[in-house]
Amino acid sequence: MKINKNILSIHPYISTSWENILTLHKEENALVVNLKDGSKIKIPNLDEKIIEAIFDAHSKYLDEKQNPKNSVSFAMPFLSSGGSMDTLANAMQHSEEQKNAPDLPEDVLKKIASVAKIFSEEINIDMPQPEPNCNCVHCQISRALQIENGIHPENLDAEVSDEELQFKLWDIQEEGSKLYRVTNPLDKNEHYSVYLGEPLGCTCGEKDCAHIKAVLKS
Repeated sequence: MKINKNILSIHPYISTSWENILTLHKEENALVVNLKDGSKIKIPNLDEKIIEAIFDAHSKYLDEKQNPKNSVSFAMPFLSSGGSMDTLANAMQHSEEQKNAPDLPEDVLKKIASVAKIFSEEINIDMPQPEPNCNCVHCQISRALQIENGIHPENLDAEVSDEELQFKLWDIQEEGSKLYRVTNPLDKNEHYSVYLGEPLGCTCGEKDCAHIKAVLKS
């Protein structure tokens, strides 16, 4: 029998890490262990002190999981006065072994991203790229840097329709036969009327303006 903050091993019923255990509870004279894969294991006739030790070990595991301490270590020399983006890149390396690492504190990520953005504006350097479905220190910080620079990783692979590309600069609304209203999506007070009949024209006064082209491309 082995019971500690990492493992529950009671021969011949169970031997696994707490990571695979979902919940514990008692049913009459048996301890019931519910596993994450949906299976249920009943361990009968355990001494009350052993049951208490099992619940205590599980509780310690949950506490450590929710409040990780020293679970991931990393250096931040780039936060000092002598730091640089090169130092940042060298300090972080993608680690497959840490792909399920707990989230770094949000304030730490924001501080790193803010400092890194300052350096990135001063020197020409490529931002580190996060690996998909990875939560190692490298990938967490890489995502924070992308967000700080206005890039949202979840949208990088999103498909953009032709319609979205055409209307990126102007919102176009048909108001009548061959008559269209063209509006700046960032400033609703900037709008024009475009007529595609004879004579072709726009209220901006120019004959070959961007507003007419936008309507023609739509």
